[in-house]
Amino acid sequence: MPAPAVKEVLEIVTRDHPGAPVVFDADGTLWRGDVGEDFLRHALHRGLFPGTYARYEALLEVSPARAYAYCVEAMAGLEQAELQQACDAFFEARYRGRVFPWVRPFLAALRAAGCTPWICSASPRWTVLPGAVALGIDPAHVIGVTCALEGSRLSGVVDLPVPVGGGKVTWLRRRGVTPALAVGNGDFDLDMLVFAARALVISPPDSENQLVREARARGWPILSA
Repeated sequence: MPAPAVKEVLEIVTRDHPGAPVVFDADGTLWRGDVGEDFLRHALHRGLFPGTYARYEALLEVSPARAYAYCVEAMAGLEQAELQQACDAFFEARYRGRVFPWVRPFLAALRAAGCTPWICSASPRWTVLPGAVALGIDPAHVIGVTCALEGSRLSGVVDLPVPVGGGKVTWLRRRGVTPALAVGNGDFDLDMLVFAARALVISPPDSENQLVREARARGWPILSA
């Protein structure tokens, strides 16, 4: 998408919805790659918790929501503070340089207009938090897959629904967030984008996923990243 189209989206949102929330998916939208999947692979390889990546892949074939829940279920018993430290270190080493170039200027323009950025992701919340911090997004405005705690340890009992597809809209409503703009890159972001007043689709060059086709049909702007 050419720069003038990005400017147009910002102008419309900041003019018609000053001070409103703007919600972003995380993986493939704010940065290249899937931090939840990559951290799971990394943690399993290092033996930080039991499980197998093959199990995740098998669940993904049947039910993405079930697979995303597994990423947190496998963490049962971990100390939350230790998990967060591991996620922080992983993001710093592997993902800080993957943030798309358009993201920081876009966020700066939104903040200048008083808009509040949020993240709504199907990755474990602990894996997304360091990215939010790196981008200056309030951790309180990050929605991801979570679970109940038993003292300071993860219970592994996932808070439902998993924020994927319609689950993203459910969580936004629970938090009282009606987005002026939603930004996403994948098929499971469609419900969130329809829910918002405006939508922006992020797509790799020459991608033809269902969300891109939907964006074209609806006249939503598409940003190649």
